[in-house]
Order: sequence, then C-alpha cells, then structure tokens
Amino acid sequence: MKKIALVLIAIVFVAGIAFAQEQTPPANAMVNKTSAVAKDTKAAVGTLAKVTLAEPAKGIANTTITVTDETGKALEYTVTQSTKILGASLDVLTLNQLKIGEKIKIKSKEGSSEASAIKVVQ
Repeated sequence: MKKIALVLIAIVFVAGIAFAQEQTPPANAMVNKTSAVAKDTKAAVGTLAKVTLAEPAKGIANTTITVTDETGKALEYTVTQSTKILGASLDVLTLNQLKIGEKIKIKSKEGSSEASAIKVVQ
C-alpha cells in the first residue's frame, strides 16, 4: 500500500511539473502597450525664442516658452513644476539655465500645449 501511495505522489509531482506554465503576457501585448503610450505624446524641435515667467501681479498666469520651428512657426508651451528640463548630456537643468537661440526638443501630450519634458539638442 505504501508503494502505491508513493507511486501516485510521484506521478502527481511529475505531472505538475510537466503541465506547469509560466504566466507571461504574449510578446505582442507589450508592443501594443508601448505604442499606445507613443501615440499619446508628441514632440517638437525648434529654437528657443522667448521665456515668459509667470507674474500674477502683471496678469501673466503661466510660465511659457516660445519655440520657433524650422518653418519659422512660433509654438508656445506652458512650463509647470512637473516639466523635466534636461541638458544635451542629460543633466537636469532649471528653466533659467536655458539660453535663447538653443535648439530644444519639447514633449507634450497630444492636443496639449503643456510641456512634459524639454531637452537641449546639439
């Protein structure tokens, strides 16, 4: 009787290993998630033309930057405290470290003029 019980336990153990599956998402599921994120953001590259700091006393509610793209069109973006600003070597900068005339890349959500990230481009 003990031999039968040991054989049954061994069979159950081997069957458990043989039919065990790792729960991983399909490869294409990961691609779809990353492409969905990419569709929600847009990027613009241009030359920094103007920085306007918020001054509520003067009626200027938001800090903004104006960028001139390669066609000469002026694009204005709102800069918030959550906007990440990076230099060309990926060092963290503040808004006052950006220089007029520098080429920058601005990322924002699709349909929004609020900059989520600003990076100096060489």
